[in-house]
Amino acid sequence: MLVAKAMHIPKNVTPTSRRKVALMLFLLVDILLVMLFRSDPTAEIIFQVRPKRHFLDFPSRSVNGNDSFMTLGDVFTSLESPVIMTTVNHGFVDLLHNLLFSIQRISLKKDIVIICEDRSSYLELSQGVKGLNITYHAVLTLLDESVENATNYGSKTYLSLVQKRVIYMKHFVRSKLDVLYIDADIVLLGDPFPHFKEDYDIVIQSDDEWGLNLCTGFMFFRVKERLHIFLDAWSRELHSDKRGNQGTFNSVRRKYRRLVNIQVLPVKEFASGKMFRKSSTPWRERVPRPVEVHANWVVGHAKKVDMLKEADLWFVPPRDPN
Repeated sequence: MLVAKAMHIPKNVTPTSRRKVALMLFLLVDILLVMLFRSDPTAEIIFQVRPKRHFLDFPSRSVNGNDSFMTLGDVFTSLESPVIMTTVNHGFVDLLHNLLFSIQRISLKKDIVIICEDRSSYLELSQGVKGLNITYHAVLTLLDESVENATNYGSKTYLSLVQKRVIYMKHFVRSKLDVLYIDADIVLLGDPFPHFKEDYDIVIQSDDEWGLNLCTGFMFFRVKERLHIFLDAWSRELHSDKRGNQGTFNSVRRKYRRLVNIQVLPVKEFASGKMFRKSSTPWRERVPRPVEVHANWVVGHAKKVDMLKEADLWFVPPRDPN
């Protein structure tokens, strides 16, 4: 009864005001629902909700009783904000190597966490990469392991991989760590962090020049309390996204545009595969020079590698024949 009275809008209110009141009521109800299901101290006190288990609750684990695999719980306490985080399965390890060599090339000094989605990628990366002199933390996912092969956009295995991303981001933010998520098929040509404005909660790449289709392959999340609400909403609605997580992200960010501040990065400096290939000018000669290039809008692992090599964006040293 009280809820019904609270949601009643008088008839003499103008249509514009009615829409604003309705939107405020919708957001209020959604925030209350999030508080109900979130595992934070406020929700626990008010609703006596049992808190969910955090990645920090899980130590390294043994698989088949043999090798011990590091997990996020083993590295969180040693990380310094902001953190660079990426995910990989074995089929994309070579692209990840290229990303890491691009980071080494620009002398970017940040903690790097690589979440391995299968044991093969974990075992390979935990042994180090020849010629790579930067430090990174390779950890095995605590969620279901994925297939080892490279996956194509829109496939079931692709969906299962990219939808984990939201869960990982939530745990970094809950651990009070600003985090830059980077897809493995990206290269950094400059330090992106000076481009992230302080008064924004989320900084993200766009797949188009109008900022309509924001890309979840390159996004920076700054620790803010209101960001928990956004991440929880994104996570709840993922089951309806048949493309991965990007469609849901764009839907949720429009719904919560008054709650979180989002900085959309300029497409010339932070280029999607589609935007990068619009120009035939070599990247070193472009003005402004790209800071980041994403090999998306290129379907298939081999085609991504070819695109990067043809654009002089392949930084993995050639193998020593000896």
